[in-house]
Amino acid sequence: MTLDYQKIAVLGFSPRTGLEVVKYLSKFDLDIIVADSKNREDLRDLIAQVDSVNIEFDLGSNGRQILESELIILSPGVPYDLEILKTARKKGIETISEIEFAFRQSEAEIIAVTGTNGKTTTAELLGAMLSDLDGDQVKVAGNIGIPFISIINQLQSGEKVILELSSFQLEAVKQFKAKIALYLNYSPDHLDRHHSEDNYQKAKKNIFSNQKETDYAILNFDDPYLLDLKDEIKASVLGISSESKKADLLISKEEAYFQQEELKLLDFKKIDLPGEHNRKNAAFAALAAYLAGQKIEKIQRAAENYKLQSHRMEIVKNSKDYLIIDDSKATNPDAALKALASIEQDIILIAGGQDRNADFSELVPLIKEKVKILILIGETAEKIASLFADSKLEIVKVTTMEAAAQIGVESLSGDKALLLSPACPSWDMFSSYKERGKIFQENVIKNID
Repeated sequence: MTLDYQKIAVLGFSPRTGLEVVKYLSKFDLDIIVADSKNREDLRDLIAQVDSVNIEFDLGSNGRQILESELIILSPGVPYDLEILKTARKKGIETISEIEFAFRQSEAEIIAVTGTNGKTTTAELLGAMLSDLDGDQVKVAGNIGIPFISIINQLQSGEKVILELSSFQLEAVKQFKAKIALYLNYSPDHLDRHHSEDNYQKAKKNIFSNQKETDYAILNFDDPYLLDLKDEIKASVLGISSESKKADLLISKEEAYFQQEELKLLDFKKIDLPGEHNRKNAAFAALAAYLAGQKIEKIQRAAENYKLQSHRMEIVKNSKDYLIIDDSKATNPDAALKALASIEQDIILIAGGQDRNADFSELVPLIKEKVKILILIGETAEKIASLFADSKLEIVKVTTMEAAAQIGVESLSGDKALLLSPACPSWDMFSSYKERGKIFQENVIKNID
């Protein structure tokens, strides 16, 4: 593989993507500019991993040295609309994402997964279903935590790779093309980054932009936005639905049935995945795996053996056998909505977190119907509480997760469920959704015992 450039810039020296891009570029005879708003001291450990005479660091500044390059590769955390990048494009310097760059360097066949929620679960399920495809293991990369660029040297021409893709990664793709593209669901998200819902939609739609009629696009036909989107796609569109009999793959509580070929792809009676949304995630993965050539029995077996990651509708085992659920990964209203809908008991809900200008109004009807006590934390506590000003719902606002967990446990009984499903990111109070969930679990167990 060759690179026909003399100087390439990497903007955003992140521990995963930025570092892996720089490591890859270091193998070529070219000059590299690494730019980041952080200073050298903050990035000392990363710099030590890529010590090379061909690397020029532009740190803790406005990054103008990238304007000396011929190509700029962005880490996912770097917005495409930065002024310095607008200047670069006016100068004719191409600006692309790491996903786009890795795609150009690889001849692998891509199965791509996007959506507002459920991407990781679906990508992992699909990876499990394709773990033994014609004797080859299909790798999973992308937003799941493994940069695509870090595995391209392990992929032979035509080998399949599964990529979980966020709007950040799709924002700056140009030639990228997936053989099979999955769009799981849509709700407005990351508007602090994209500035408008239209920009968010455009970024996500890039997953289909270069597909041809010989490729596949799998859509959620129960999602009105995605149902309308099908007419814009050049690829062969397959719809998944639990409501419409016109869809290609029909989902019920018992099975996922592929109408075109009169096949039962999944028997849900043997699969332990809570909630309709997770059955739909499994159905997406199953259809993609089948289209990729996998046998039905291997698809079913993988689904039966799959366990959700921590903090995704995770049952917290406790000495009193109360139903306590850690869904800290629900970082937007739509994810919380799905969690609420999946629980049959009355609910004590812990919600709130970083304010990212999300619209919480869609949660109101279901919360009024199913939630008996609403415990609110974080930056959005007042905003969410204001939506229930005319309601008799019991609302408690606290400043720590420790207090939220204690109140939740004290209010809990055998006929109620305690649910942490914040509907918000965690970064106002925690380093990650994982830390938020961990603190919740620890304090729930402490207060029960």
